[in-house]
Amino acid sequence: MSHNLTFEIVHEYDSSKGGIWLPAFLTVGGATIDCQVKVDTGAEYCLFQRELGEDLGLEIERGQLITLKSLNGITRAYGHEVELSTLGLAFFVTVYFAEDYGLTRNLLGRNGWLQQVKIAVVDYEETLYLSAYEPLIN
Repeated sequence: MSHNLTFEIVHEYDSSKGGIWLPAFLTVGGATIDCQVKVDTGAEYCLFQRELGEDLGLEIERGQLITLKSLNGITRAYGHEVELSTLGLAFFVTVYFAEDYGLTRNLLGRNGWLQQVKIAVVDYEETLYLSAYEPLIN
């Protein structure tokens, strides 16, 4: 059985950078910042550097506290509602900002991003296909 999927966006990435990296924008109120984000299908949440949240004017510790466990240990982070834009798709979602400074990468995880999109990757061709997720109506 074969399946056909259609996508609005085709994005070529450079796999020599160690994964799939995308440009992104975070917006809160009138403040917008741009950053690079790594697609991480194994990450439960979208996690960003504390410095980015502060640049948006957020009081980081006033967000919802969570504790994230990874191969690198434990990271505490605080959730804030932002507009997250990647490759022209924008969603109002909760993302998390690390409690500590110096997080080495920003991650797009399941909650906040992957659940909002339809995605396909052909890594051999370094190509990502993307559309906003829209449930099928029967």
